[in-house]
Amino acid sequence: MLSKGRLVGVCVGLFAIICLVATYDFSRGRVPQTQSALVADVLATTTARECGRDATEVVSRHIPVGIDQPAAEKILETIAIVPPRPWFWTPATENATSWSGDTLEALRTIKTTAFGNNLLRIHLTFADGKLRRSAAEVVCRFG
Repeated sequence: MLSKGRLVGVCVGLFAIICLVATYDFSRGRVPQTQSALVADVLATTTARECGRDATEVVSRHIPVGIDQPAAEKILETIAIVPPRPWFWTPATENATSWSGDTLEALRTIKTTAFGNNLLRIHLTFADGKLRRSAAEVVCRFG
């Protein structure tokens, strides 16, 4: 028969192993499901640990300079993920769009983990209804 102390030690050890595996799995994040080719390309070129990475080149392939404003806005609307459905945390997605004069700033969640989100921040500047400049970066939010 096992002693009481040994049984408690085994239970604590099993709990620690389960927590370690779950933490490792969800800190890496799961690849989100998406219908957006833009999100898929950004996730393919960046990793979860690359915060502040420039993604202008990838975004420029999907939203090229000279594209009409409604077409660019339509592409931005398609940027979405289906977050994973874990059992111990609730994924939070953030999608926001704001205008400042002729500049549009879009913030879209492209990856979510138990410890934070990776967001794609896109700045688009329009003139005469056409895209003139674009910039994008991957931003990490922890918490």
